[in-house]
Amino acid sequence: MIDRGTLLASLSVLTLGISLPGRAQTVPSDDSVAADQNSDPEITVTGSRFGGRTVTDSPVPIDTISGDELRNGGYTQLNDQLKVEVPSFNIPRPSTAGAVDFYSAPSLRGLSPGQLLVLVNGKRRHPTGDVSNHNQIGRGDVAFDLNAIPAAAIGRLEVLRDGAAAQYGSDAIAGVLNIVLDSRVGTGGSATLGITERGDGQVADIAVWHGAKIGDNGFLRTTFAYRTTEGTNRAEPDTRQQYLGSNGTRLPSGNFGSGTGLTPSAGALDPREATVDRRLFQLGEPETEQISGFVNMNLPLGAAELYGFGGASRMQGTSIGFSRRAGQDETVRAIHPDGFAPRIETRLDNYSAALGARGDALLGFGWDLSTLFGGSRIDLGQSNANNASLGLGSPTESYRGGIRFDQWTNNLDLTRALATGLAEPLKLAIGFEYREEQYKLVAGDVASYVNGGIPILDGPNAGRPAPIGFQPTAGTRPSDARDESRSGVAAYVELEQTLGALLVSGALRHEHFSDFGDTTNWKVAARYELLPGVAVRGSASTGFRAPNLAQSFFSTTSNSIINGQLTSLRLLPVDDPAARLLGASDLRPETSRNLSLGATFEGPRLTATIDFYQIGVDDRIALSSTFQDPRVTTVLTQAGFPGIAAASYLTNAVDTTTRGFDATIRYRFPASSLGRFTATLAANYNETKFDRIAPTPPPLAALGITTPLFDLTQQLRFTDAQPRDKVVADLRWDRGRFSFNLTAVRYGAVRAVQFASLTPARIDVLTPGYDVELRPTDPASGNSQVIQRFGAETIVDLHGEWRPTNQVTLAAGVTNLFDTYPDRNIASTVSSVAAGTNGADNNGIFPYNYVSPFGFNGRAFFMRLGISY
Repeated sequence: MIDRGTLLASLSVLTLGISLPGRAQTVPSDDSVAADQNSDPEITVTGSRFGGRTVTDSPVPIDTISGDELRNGGYTQLNDQLKVEVPSFNIPRPSTAGAVDFYSAPSLRGLSPGQLLVLVNGKRRHPTGDVSNHNQIGRGDVAFDLNAIPAAAIGRLEVLRDGAAAQYGSDAIAGVLNIVLDSRVGTGGSATLGITERGDGQVADIAVWHGAKIGDNGFLRTTFAYRTTEGTNRAEPDTRQQYLGSNGTRLPSGNFGSGTGLTPSAGALDPREATVDRRLFQLGEPETEQISGFVNMNLPLGAAELYGFGGASRMQGTSIGFSRRAGQDETVRAIHPDGFAPRIETRLDNYSAALGARGDALLGFGWDLSTLFGGSRIDLGQSNANNASLGLGSPTESYRGGIRFDQWTNNLDLTRALATGLAEPLKLAIGFEYREEQYKLVAGDVASYVNGGIPILDGPNAGRPAPIGFQPTAGTRPSDARDESRSGVAAYVELEQTLGALLVSGALRHEHFSDFGDTTNWKVAARYELLPGVAVRGSASTGFRAPNLAQSFFSTTSNSIINGQLTSLRLLPVDDPAARLLGASDLRPETSRNLSLGATFEGPRLTATIDFYQIGVDDRIALSSTFQDPRVTTVLTQAGFPGIAAASYLTNAVDTTTRGFDATIRYRFPASSLGRFTATLAANYNETKFDRIAPTPPPLAALGITTPLFDLTQQLRFTDAQPRDKVVADLRWDRGRFSFNLTAVRYGAVRAVQFASLTPARIDVLTPGYDVELRPTDPASGNSQVIQRFGAETIVDLHGEWRPTNQVTLAAGVTNLFDTYPDRNIASTVSSVAAGTNGADNNGIFPYNYVSPFGFNGRAFFMRLGISY
């Protein structure tokens, strides 16, 4: 269970008094405006250091969503709430992918998760430090855990859909997400219960908050939340042969249906095949339990004010790894006579604390001095499993290892309005930042990775070397553990001038990192009001993204026995000598060029915006193809690195250009006896193309190896694994104490490589009835790669609220009203097995693909009780 005492103790708030006399003409800082405008969802502070403005007054596109809007529907996690509210925001639905199962790396405008910067109250939030190395969306990237912040603590959310690295620094290539914490006074609580139509996925989400006024303008608001879910599962029964055949003398067949009589088995079936539980796999959301707390504070101190915010969360979750059958060599049959489904146990801790002071009389400048420390802790364990090389002495649970990431950020911001003789003053902002980061990769316990030396105990392979390391994934070895750090300093300036109907702003930022050097970036933006309520706007900027420390130093090793020899499958850090032999080099920062052009309209009832954009990104960081070839093993062995059968590493593999547009329309119908109606339509379209794909690394090409550095499977994850188009339509009806919302989200088609090489005969058997595209692999053989297209789908949500009193709200609704599922993977069938291949559904077990942008849970129901006073 969660150690609540430890968690609550970490939420203590330190206080500090700072007071400076006198006042001058100054511009308010982001945070002071955030506190003042907390309750107004039309005011935004992101994208400028000169106070709040409405969304249509901004020279760059911004979505602003109130906390109440976020919490209206049946979704209880911030990632899911944003996915419905913001068309250009998407999240993957990974399964059995490690820690990323529990935070679902978010992305904006079709770019990578790490190219979105997250702020809290205008201050930089720490990422997780976890590199996704699984074959799913976000592979090779590091992202933020948005679900660590309870939705009940949020006053509003601002999504800046424009490059902003010149203002905020690294990562802000696709845009910026600013979470503005709630500052309202009062006490309240809410409880949400949910369940899917299939009876799984039970969710209980409970939150309580209290906001107290301090003096005339101060406040202290505290929020606590608890959430638990039992998870979902849409996997099919495993029809493969589970046990050894012919009285233990034959390894089981892995073909679809071989254990149920549909296709041939390997030898005579064990009688237990008729009674074994075949629902061993999990495809869906994992079990979770999370507790979190956040504090937001503002304390007036004469001519200055003290502010602080921060919180902590602990998530404990369990997902199910790929099942090991009783007849597999990975299974110690004396311990697991019927095989086992490994349980992957993840603990994800996040913590942060910010303290700052601000005023408006420091040599004529408004000032804001702040320090923020935040970090992430990930620990992975495995149970209901074994290390076969330890034989009967193998434990059934182990600690796989951990990840530690800490970030300390310090800022001084100065603002001033300068009289220049024009009608409006010139607004000036100057800032300085110092940041330190530390990354640690922690080794697992010995049983998780050791070669115990005990051979396979029984079966047809008895006496041969056993698979090494805990199943399903060997732990981090001490030789892979790392402790790395870096620092960075930045100076930046921002200007803004109003010239009648024209607003012009510019920003310049120079940054120095201790590990890769210097970068300078700029941004210009403008808005011109053509007519009252009608304006055009645009921006141009450069940007950058510093490689995350984890991307430079993460490594992992899985051991296997090939032809009787111990071999390693390695993900190598770029500074490893073995990686250098295969063409790896130090990672370079990603660099970007952003262009945006749009128009806005604001009338008494109608508000509309449309913005076209182009984002060019050079040196994008990606995980390479896996190089698996005897020639690779030979070269590495000769250099003193024996036994490496396959290797990969992170690399600046490609240059891309993304083009698209965002559009929003909101209309408020005149109030009548029927009540008030508000209709919103929002859409995003984006398309990413490659400008450069790095060729096979020269050291490998010299060996005659033709494996590309970045293969087609990885390429499609960049260009087609997220919808190119997404449309959100929402209709809200308010009448008296009742409100109803009908929301429809259309997710565009996505694509994925299902087979790397298939013969024409096998393609003819597998693909009829599916939407596929073929890409030739080897002209001499006639083989092709098979890409499957998963068509567009629309998800409809419906919910209603009743407020019997001003203090009580009752809500209920349905998500995915029409029980919509994505297209199914190319299926394994008897005919496909006869042709020599299974389908793309993991031997008939996984009917749905991970790239589905809306998951595969189906229809779900929820109800919620809210109380506030």
